[in-house]
Amino acid sequence: MIPVNSWALEDFNKVVIDPGHGGRDPGSSAFGNVEKELTLDLARRIAKLLTAKGISSELTRNTDTYVELVDRAETANKTPKTLFLSVHFNAHSDRSISGTETLYWPGSASGRELASYIQSELGRRLVTRNRGFKPERLKVLEVTKATAVLIECGFISNRWESQRCSAEWFRQILAEEIVQGILRYRG
Repeated sequence: MIPVNSWALEDFNKVVIDPGHGGRDPGSSAFGNVEKELTLDLARRIAKLLTAKGISSELTRNTDTYVELVDRAETANKTPKTLFLSVHFNAHSDRSISGTETLYWPGSASGRELASYIQSELGRRLVTRNRGFKPERLKVLEVTKATAVLIECGFISNRWESQRCSAEWFRQILAEEIVQGILRYRG
């Protein structure tokens, strides 16, 4: 059995991008934003940028469909030397909370490193609260064999941040910063 997140960090030649939620699972919604729509748009932007850099990518969903968490992970697991990015937008009952954070499976050194690079890029051009990178026991990270992270790209429950998340320019810069973090990780 292959240990969770076992492939070496310098080995990846493909990035699987998981637009969180979809279909019957809308994710969070606030101020007219629906998470599943934002994540699909952001994932497509990331894929386009990776392609321009000569890096192969694949989305776990290309339309507004529901995909089980294990099937999302399996998209990455079927190809060795793959990175897995799950993109999300956050929400909280305390509407003052804002910022970005990147999560990785506890004990995954490569996940921690990828998360640190992505999180350090997020907010370089978009002034936002840096909530850091941290280990989190999330099912999609647990069942993914490849180096995997889950990126929370802002709180749509915060009115100011929700307005930014709804803007195409904001999602484009998020995509650029995420890709820059991947490129730094690649070395």
